[in-house]
Amino acid sequence: MKDIETREDLILIMRKFYDKLLADDVINFFFTKITDTDKHLEEHFEILATFWEQALFLKGGYKNNMFQIHKNVHEKAAFTKTHFDIWLQYLYSTIDTYFEGKYAEQMKTQALSMATVLQIKFSQ
Repeated sequence: MKDIETREDLILIMRKFYDKLLADDVINFFFTKITDTDKHLEEHFEILATFWEQALFLKGGYKNNMFQIHKNVHEKAAFTKTHFDIWLQYLYSTIDTYFEGKYAEQMKTQALSMATVLQIKFSQ
């Protein structure tokens, strides 16, 4: 298997990852009821690809406030440890299915860091 190298690789990860998220009744309501993410997935994948390009490849271009976006959702329906665990499990399994290498491992590490920080911030 190859490592994550391109924006197209990131979009593939997001598509497969969201297939899992949207099929899981424990977490899918965040994307279908709390937000309308499911109505504009391709646009969402482009935003996420830009975020991960910046995080992994230092490309720049991501201008949103990731923390504030998730805080706004959390205020409507609280994220629990179970939600974060499901999110991480699906992201890890998606990455591991298609990629291996430095960037694949870095993406998993950064996702864990983000999930940890969000859980700490939201529990305060």
